Amino acid sequence: MTQLNSTLRTLVLALGLSSTLVSLNSVAAQAEVTAPAPQQACACFDVTVVGQGPAVLLIPGVASSGEVWQSTVDALKADYQLHIFTLAGFAGVKPLPMQSWGEGYLATQQQAILRYISEQQLNKPVVIGHSLGGYLALALAANAPEQIGAAINVDGLPALGALFAASGSSQSSGNNSQPQSGFDPMAMAKSMASDENWQQRIVADMYRSDGMTSGRVMGELMRADLRPKLSNIRVPVLTLGALQHGAPYTTPEQVQAGYESQLANAPTQYHSFAFARDAKHFIMADAPDWLNQQIQQFLAKQQG
Repeated sequence: MTQLNSTLRTLVLALGLSSTLVSLNSVAAQAEVTAPAPQQACACFDVTVVGQGPAVLLIPGVASSGEVWQSTVDALKADYQLHIFTLAGFAGVKPLPMQSWGEGYLATQQQAILRYISEQQLNKPVVIGHSLGGYLALALAANAPEQIGAAINVDGLPALGALFAASGSSQSSGNNSQPQSGFDPMAMAKSMASDENWQQRIVADMYRSDGMTSGRVMGELMRADLRPKLSNIRVPVLTLGALQHGAPYTTPEQVQAGYESQLANAPTQYHSFAFARDAKHFIMADAPDWLNQQIQQFLAKQQG
């Protein structure tokens, strides 16, 4: 997974050193909403609520806005109450003060999401997350299966750093001499989505995000290893993988094997896979219809 490892390494370095990025003046228009949810006491995220019905939480990834879920919102809002998150520090949402991170951003967000579920009196909502959000969805399924009904992990991994260990690559200090000047946001976006409009959106969200938050969260994800806890999953979980994530240096079959290895500890009676063969990391960009069909089918099973 040479290209994937190189891309992730560049992202970790660049986001960690890009705290001086200037926010863009033009921000995409907010999606139509029916009601705003109250802000968390810790200001861990902004939430927009759309639709009526069983509750579904939609959580984006690092340096991403909740707007990445727009096609999914359009597909689901007639039948579900959608709680669309943008996490603190990302896409224009005020960052959390570093001293308030406690055990770390990942743990802080897990507790804040559980508190949100309790305060909003949501009855075992389904948690759907992309990338970092996918990690959080897996973590909630493993750590708090009594508080959520199910989870969908969209191209997230329980142990991101294991990719580096498995590759045996060691480009460590060589990149440190070229911090921001070596970071091309558009090249990064092109590695994560094929659609040109989406590439522009990804770059815009990067510039609207707090670089220190993005870098430190990527660092946490690199150190995190949720694999031993996956055996605690007791709710239905679906992992949706993107098989072009390592293209052209890694075959779809190799990428799929990586997902299956990372999630091997998840009980097979609760966990299942589906793979988008022609999609990069942002499946909602490259295969939106497929993504929404997988989500709708999964949600319908939970309601049945």
